[in-house]
Order: sequence, then C-alpha cells, then structure tokens
Amino acid sequence: MADDDEIDPIKVRTGLFALVTARLEDAHQIAVKGQAASVGNRDVSGLVIELRSLLDEINVQLDALDLMHDR
Repeated sequence: MADDDEIDPIKVRTGLFALVTARLEDAHQIAVKGQAASVGNRDVSGLVIELRSLLDEINVQLDALDLMHDR
C-alpha cells in the first residue's frame, strides 16, 4: 500500500478537476440534444437519466475534492 507521502495531492486535485470538466462537457452535449424541437418524450426521459447519472459522478468527484481540501 502506498504511503500518503508518496501521493502527490496536486496531481490528484488536477486529475479530479479534469474529470469534473469532462463530465460537465458530456452534460453540455446532452443538454444541447434536449433543446432540439424534434426530441420526443421518450428521448427526453433518456436524456434526463443520462444527466442525473453524470451529476452523480460529478458529486462524487466534488466530494473527493472536499475530502482532500479538509486534510
């Protein structure tokens, strides 16, 4: 098991922010799809599910950032 001193907190922090950025970009694409006039109700439901899943991932990553900040 790695010693805490071997983990570079800056690399972890920047990596987590990169993951958050990627998820936000994915969410943006889904939100743009949802704005199309041709999107049906079934498609909207799927987009909402995808957005909720991405938001869950983002929240986990933000929680990790909070935990790092509290150390």
